[in-house]
Amino acid sequence: MSSVDCRGIKVFAKSRPDFVSSRRHFIHAAGAVGGFALAKLLAPAKAAAQPKGHNPKGGGGGGGGAHCFLRGTKILTLQGERSIEDLRIGDLVSTISGEPKRIKWIGRMLVDRQTLRDVARAPIKIARGAFNGVLPHSDLYVSYRHRVFINGLLIPAGDLINGSSITRAESTHSDGLEYLHIELEHHDVIFANGAPAETFLGDETRMEFDNFDEYVALYGDALTVQTPYAPIAARNNTRQALTSHFRGALAPIYDCRQPLEIIQDELARQARHRSVA
Repeated sequence: MSSVDCRGIKVFAKSRPDFVSSRRHFIHAAGAVGGFALAKLLAPAKAAAQPKGHNPKGGGGGGGGAHCFLRGTKILTLQGERSIEDLRIGDLVSTISGEPKRIKWIGRMLVDRQTLRDVARAPIKIARGAFNGVLPHSDLYVSYRHRVFINGLLIPAGDLINGSSITRAESTHSDGLEYLHIELEHHDVIFANGAPAETFLGDETRMEFDNFDEYVALYGDALTVQTPYAPIAARNNTRQALTSHFRGALAPIYDCRQPLEIIQDELARQARHRSVA
């Protein structure tokens, strides 16, 4: 099933838990418990080592919380696909509803190599065919928190990493990358390399873009957060991730997985099947 409709990519009809996924979750859960314990043990030393005024987000380049596409991403427009860096304010892009929408603003930011060491800033690679073997039609690179639209949910790419079809991209050979994002009048879903992905939500991360002054000149500096197009499903902290892995590990015995967890397992299963095909 590779269709895309108003509910986004439909990656499955009904996903049954299997012991391969259960084993993977058990390993992740054990690692998370060990990592959490080690972090607790080292926390006082790390806190003492932080200089006064230390900024954990770092400076320059932005990208810590912004959700973006990497330069070169193909966005579907009325004239066909166009590279995101070639789009301009006022251009019409195709949306998942079938109604073309006009671009309100395009945020741009350069991220240097040092900044890319931060997990939140490093790009995520969604390999060609990661969704049902069909979409995206070519490798798609987005920031860690950028959300794709699957089974009616907006899910951060970083929460879909499976080590095979969706991975952290290697970026050590580049001095820097350029991230861009498209803002419409309302939060929506557009097509990036064929896959449905969100537009900019219009939150406080707008200030992280290098051309924020352009937005202020056009629309003022008032923060206008848009209503999300669809429900957002995400792991927001380590405890949620750990609970998720425990549910996945127990799923073959008692399946109480949440929708996000079922989607994660199904995408990982699809990747395994393609790798042995």
